[in-house]
Amino acid sequence: IMQGLKLMVSNKPFLRLIIAFMVSSTALSITTPLYLFFITYVLHEEEKAIYMLTFFYLANLSAVPFWVWLSTKIGKHRAYVGSFTLIGLAHPFYIFLGAGDFWYMLPITLVTGFAAGGFHALPNSMKADVIDYDTYLTGEDRAAQFFAAWSFVTKMAIAIAPFFAFTYLDLIGFDSSPGAINSPEQILGLRILFCFGLPLFLIIAIFCVRDYPITQQKQEEIREEIEIQKGNLGNQA
Repeated sequence: IMQGLKLMVSNKPFLRLIIAFMVSSTALSITTPLYLFFITYVLHEEEKAIYMLTFFYLANLSAVPFWVWLSTKIGKHRAYVGSFTLIGLAHPFYIFLGAGDFWYMLPITLVTGFAAGGFHALPNSMKADVIDYDTYLTGEDRAAQFFAAWSFVTKMAIAIAPFFAFTYLDLIGFDSSPGAINSPEQILGLRILFCFGLPLFLIIAIFCVRDYPITQQKQEEIREEIEIQKGNLGNQA
């Protein structure tokens, strides 16, 4: 893992990508468990929460082909930024919902689920590009180290998110135990984190990949150079 982390730091495009991935994954992982709290304590529709989560993940899965297609038209990093921007603009609209507004939540959830479809397909594709970039620079295949670093950061994001979310809820005195009664101030604190936490994190992610250097043209040039390197090695053999 440590060797992978050293490679991550030395490979600037990979460093920018993995920071954006970690920040966005942390943000999404913070928001996901809060769905149940939001539906239960803000909308007062706890028994329907499974329906909303189902809609979210169906929209997420169905959107993956779109984001892959869009990345071929405008570039992977621009499509990635587009997914951040869409979900970042949609999520604050949850703030307008209150008790009894469960089905008004559906269109917002469909949009956010659709946007989140780009969160995993695109960075994984971009990860392959930065590994090619490392091969181009060094002539070595060090994909295993990059995958180890990526896996470590992924697990770290999954671990950090619940800690952050529940620490915040504890600080505002929010009680998530069954049948608990929270004050309007505590409900407002939940609403603020759920509605605005994700967009604030995504601003950081957008800045990380906004001017991402490995464009589609650059990637094609890198692949051509790698093939030339392989051909030269074959001739020397």
